[in-house]
Amino acid sequence: MVASSRAEASPDRVRPLNLPRPIQITVDTQSGLPLTLHEHNRRREVECIQDSWYVDDEWWRDPISRCYVQVLLRDGAVRTLFHDRIADRWFEQTY
Repeated sequence: MVASSRAEASPDRVRPLNLPRPIQITVDTQSGLPLTLHEHNRRREVECIQDSWYVDDEWWRDPISRCYVQVLLRDGAVRTLFHDRIADRWFEQTY
């Protein structure tokens, strides 16, 4: 976490970096994998899934269950997305 650029620097004034951003996804009904991303009134086609992995953690406190996919879009952009399997919502994760 880093200090907000609009605030005086102090340990009690920090903000998280790279929070996941909700994103609208069209998924394949059989595989459940993304086919298109919908953002800024644009539809962006997924060319291929480059990688996928699961994260299941924190079962003793606040459980996390996510299916991550790294996708290559038709325009050449690479995105990391995840499906929150508890909330049944898709997010984009930037690094």
